[in-house]
Order: sequence, then structure tokens, then C-alpha cells
Amino acid sequence: MILSAIVIDDSALQRMTTCKLVKDNPNLHLMESFNDPQAGLEAANRLRPDVVFLDVEMPGLDGFVVIESLEYDCQVILNSTRSQFALHAFQYDHVKDYVTKPMKKDRFEKAIEKVVKNEDAQRKAEKLFTVPVYTERQRRAS
Repeated sequence: MILSAIVIDDSALQRMTTCKLVKDNPNLHLMESFNDPQAGLEAANRLRPDVVFLDVEMPGLDGFVVIESLEYDCQVILNSTRSQFALHAFQYDHVKDYVTKPMKKDRFEKAIEKVVKNEDAQRKAEKLFTVPVYTERQRRAS
């Protein structure tokens, strides 16, 4: 399963690091990256990637405002130099993990494992609940 992803981070170094980690991961496809949170938010709502890698502290819109402004259901991996935001981060259903900067490869891989497992579980649940409804509708129609 390959998940689409975008990166939103105002730090050029961290954005470049995250993009490389995404590109090197066989479960992910990097769609785009953004240094401007507003542009990143607009692109996320337009492109609807499966995963958004999102910095917490950015000028203009912080990561929490971006999450609140997402118009669809996706998985978010938040990152910041400060661990103090982690507790607040998990109050959002979109947030699947919180990784402190600098993002290390082994920690990134653990976050991706969570996202892939969650996506797999969601797809199985959709199949489980969709098929019986369809079958019941077919039975009633005949």
C-alpha cells in the first residue's frame, strides 16, 4: 500500500530532511512540500493526500490551525523542536504521531508504521461494513 503525502514546514532544513525520508520510504509517495502553511493547507484540501507531515510552529498559521482547517479526513504526523505540544496534539483525531526535531530515521519509520496500520485497518473496516449493505440492497431488489 502506497500512501500519498505532503510536507508542510517553514524550516528549509527540516522540510528537506522530511522530504528525503518520505521519498526513501516504499510506503509513501511525496506529492509536494510547502514552506508556507497557508499554501500547504490549500494544497492539502485540494490534493487530499493520505498523510500530512506538519510542523507545529510556523508564521501565520500554526500546525493546530492547519489541522482545524482541513476539510477532509487524513492522517497527520506533527513535528516540532518542542515536546510541550505533544499532549495538545493528540486531542485531534487527525494526529497519529508526534515526532520531535530533528527527525531521526528510526523514529520516522515508527510513525509510518502507525500510519500504515491505521490506513490498513480503515480500509478493512470499510470493506467489512460496505459489502453487507450492498449485498442486502441487492437481495431486496431481486
